[in-house]
Amino acid sequence: MITALTLTPMAAAVLILALPERRARAVALAGALVSLALVLWMLVQFDINADGLQFSERAEWIPALDIDYFVGLDGANALVLLLSALLAPLAVLASWQHTDRPRTYFVLLSLLFTGLFGTFTALNFFHWFLYWELALVPPFFLIKLFGKGEERHSAALNFFLFTVLGSVAMLLGFLFLYRQTGTFDFIELAEKGVNVSPLIFCAVLAGLWVKVPLAPLHIWQAPAYAAAPTPVAMLLTGVMSKMGVYGFLRLIVPIFPEQLKQHAGTLLAFALITILWGAFLALRQTDLKRLLAFSSLNHVAYCVLGVGAIGMVVSGDIGLKNPHGLALQGIILQMFAHGLAAAGLFYLVGLLEERTGLRGRNDFGGLSAVTPRFAAVFFILTFCSLGLPFMAGFAAEFLIFSGTFAVAPGVTVAATLGLLATAVFLLTMLQRVFTGPVNEQYKSMPDLTRNEILILTPIMILVFWAGIYPTIWLEFSQKLTQMIP
Repeated sequence: MITALTLTPMAAAVLILALPERRARAVALAGALVSLALVLWMLVQFDINADGLQFSERAEWIPALDIDYFVGLDGANALVLLLSALLAPLAVLASWQHTDRPRTYFVLLSLLFTGLFGTFTALNFFHWFLYWELALVPPFFLIKLFGKGEERHSAALNFFLFTVLGSVAMLLGFLFLYRQTGTFDFIELAEKGVNVSPLIFCAVLAGLWVKVPLAPLHIWQAPAYAAAPTPVAMLLTGVMSKMGVYGFLRLIVPIFPEQLKQHAGTLLAFALITILWGAFLALRQTDLKRLLAFSSLNHVAYCVLGVGAIGMVVSGDIGLKNPHGLALQGIILQMFAHGLAAAGLFYLVGLLEERTGLRGRNDFGGLSAVTPRFAAVFFILTFCSLGLPFMAGFAAEFLIFSGTFAVAPGVTVAATLGLLATAVFLLTMLQRVFTGPVNEQYKSMPDLTRNEILILTPIMILVFWAGIYPTIWLEFSQKLTQMIP
């Protein structure tokens, strides 16, 4: 089933190359919808009371290196896989009017889906790394070939260089780890409880650090998000920023528990710096895409704050109500909640730019009177990012802060300054764009169309569903506490 999931968008890419160009978008959408259906079926069949992996597949692949093809589903990847599968068809629908070399565009988009699905399901480093790299190549070309403005070339190059250098560091770390242990298997490595040199740990950490990203290796992010086509930006902020966080949960927490405990304080410090620095940079932005990019930096760093809290717990019973359990659940839900809200906001800013040719915070005014549906959705998704009650972001951030406060109260209190700064720049954005006198040149700007509402509806449903009744989503993480030493 998981193999079918990863191969479906790849098959769609092959079909796009074989069929007439006018069929490209329909084939890409069909592949994305089939992938979504497969993920939904697996989650419906997912047994939250069962231990271990589900829907696992294992086959001998490279015997000489003891490398198996190994994939599976558990609480660590269930929600982020759902997020990826949901945003895939929405990104295709958001690209429906794309006319510039559609065959190339939709092939790259479909290959990106394959890379994401493979990364979130692989349980052997060798082919996990192949999917990890596959997920990096399409965005480079999508930004460079189809992005906006001259800065797209430098943005694409910086994105590629930073992420590839991080990947090389991680690859070297795992090669040394393989030399020491004789296996690339994530589950086997976690069970062995390997004791590695700080250099190996830092090499793996560097690859994830760049991908999240954390300060000071974040400088590629805002230019890439700003230059990318809107559907690609939706995937970058919604899903690809979660690859690094997922790597922390899949690699760092279970495989390097002792090293994580030793360096938990450092991780907490840099997560805090990223939270505050991201908020400060967002406060200075007038470009709405750059503002949202730094907001994403700020929000994803909360997840790393939770990872640091897990590392601070040296001993004690493993349980969902303990600090590590609370932080873990919060991380998983935060990835899901932020992915939904950020993707929706980038889509809305893209629509604003498409309608007006502008995306400056100070270019508009009074749009709530002109486009009430557009304004309502924008407000709701912004409030989700702010962590207001009854929305997905509230439960996620509350769990992270609860887990972190129990082990690092000072850091947690300092991190709340990031929440206050987030409220300032997001509410300022809402005020400048939607309130006050109506800008005369935008009095006739169209509101959300039926197709645009169709794209935003699943996001809105899940934002409220996960906020009002988070239990059903948190249940996926109930068996994850076994990952924590």
